Amino acid sequence: MSDDPDELRERFDAEQARADAGGGVARQRRQERLGRGTARGRIAALVDDDSFLELERHVEHRRGGALVPPGDGLVAGIARIDGTPVAVYAHDPTVFRGALGHAASRKLCRLMDRAGAESWPIVALADCDGVRVDEGTDAVDAYGEVIDRRIRLRGQVPQLTLVCGLCVGAAAYDAALTDFVGMVRGQSFMFITGAKLTEVVTGQRVSIEELGGPEMHATKTGACHAVLPDEAAGFDWVRSMLAALEARTSQEPSGDGIDAAIPRDPRRGYDSRAVIDGLVDAGSFLELSADFARNLVTGLARLDGKPVALLASQPQHRAGCLDIDSSRKGAHFVRYASARRLPLLTLIDVPGYWPGKEQEQGGILPFGAELLDAYGRANVPRIAVVLRKSYGGANVLSYAADLRFALPTAAVAPMGVDAAERLLLAPVSDDADGETKARAEAERAAFRENWAHEHGDAWAAARSGYFDQVVAPEALRDVLTQSIGVLAR
Repeated sequence: MSDDPDELRERFDAEQARADAGGGVARQRRQERLGRGTARGRIAALVDDDSFLELERHVEHRRGGALVPPGDGLVAGIARIDGTPVAVYAHDPTVFRGALGHAASRKLCRLMDRAGAESWPIVALADCDGVRVDEGTDAVDAYGEVIDRRIRLRGQVPQLTLVCGLCVGAAAYDAALTDFVGMVRGQSFMFITGAKLTEVVTGQRVSIEELGGPEMHATKTGACHAVLPDEAAGFDWVRSMLAALEARTSQEPSGDGIDAAIPRDPRRGYDSRAVIDGLVDAGSFLELSADFARNLVTGLARLDGKPVALLASQPQHRAGCLDIDSSRKGAHFVRYASARRLPLLTLIDVPGYWPGKEQEQGGILPFGAELLDAYGRANVPRIAVVLRKSYGGANVLSYAADLRFALPTAAVAPMGVDAAERLLLAPVSDDADGETKARAEAERAAFRENWAHEHGDAWAAARSGYFDQVVAPEALRDVLTQSIGVLAR
């Protein structure tokens, strides 16, 4: 190697330019024409200015060929986001469509090991066409090591994925193993098998949007927890997710208060997010999976400045009943809250499980059991508040609570009075005489009054020991703040 300063500088500049170019200037310009970022550009837009320290910038794959780009199609390193240290990486779609090879996988393993050792969040900016096929078992084996680390780090460090382009095959599995996934509308796609192969094998013609677009995953599979309008909004979402885990200065709630948000008529629906806004610090609620299983609201917030995880029945959809999808959604979120050591606050207004053959045959029993298991294993403060009703098997939402509270409007029962009346009292024939009908009507009225006295009253449940306190709506925030403080200690 020459020791001439000019030659050394020329070599340095050339190697730096090669690394910056990725798969070539023309491909990078194509990304820009499509309105999409490059790997380094995406990282720069996400992290704090001048905070990114790249790892293995010049590593190359060992198979030769016409294209041997430095970095092997993956930009990875350590940075800060709003001052918080993170491990961050981005696939480079200009290099083999972002497909991961042996060298890039080894680099990613090293980054994940360091993140685990230092308890850093891991942020993935995914734009990956799966495992690099032409590297054969070398690439498959190396990516298997990535998946192994992903699984071992679940629950140990926060793991977030923002899908910026393709996320195919093993890369899709990898993304699904992270805590939460955001996707960009119109440019993010996540699937195991592509549209062309699907048509070849099954004869089904399906668009890429139907197969793995953001709206499909957000509404049908639950694999997408946030749909973002563009990459900039995606970066904001990542920052918000990380910020939600940190304590901040306490803020008074917004909204008109929870008493105004909850109708007195138990048959009337309402938006439980208005109740949440009346409890938590103003502007702190970050809803997750808003378009999936809309009968259950999940999200992160702050209460008196402290991070909390929130689940709430949503009476606007399916009357707030639990079903297969909401059980899946709830179990995933409860496990996340437990792993992140976040107090778990559940707001309950649930008339039971959604009935029907489709639910039973689809697995409501095992999925409901998973939700119960998640609550039971959660090693964090668990607080349940019954807002209006908690009926039947849906009491799963409060079974495992450390503390149970109720508003004066609450009722806990094996089922609602209408269902109990139909189940326990014999119907009266239309041909019955007037005396028989009057006697049956009086019997039903007495039954309903007795049922309301024993099961439809918050005070009755409190006297039996089910509730620790019946709390006035205006005092609930203070009681919850005090409770979390006590349980956390």
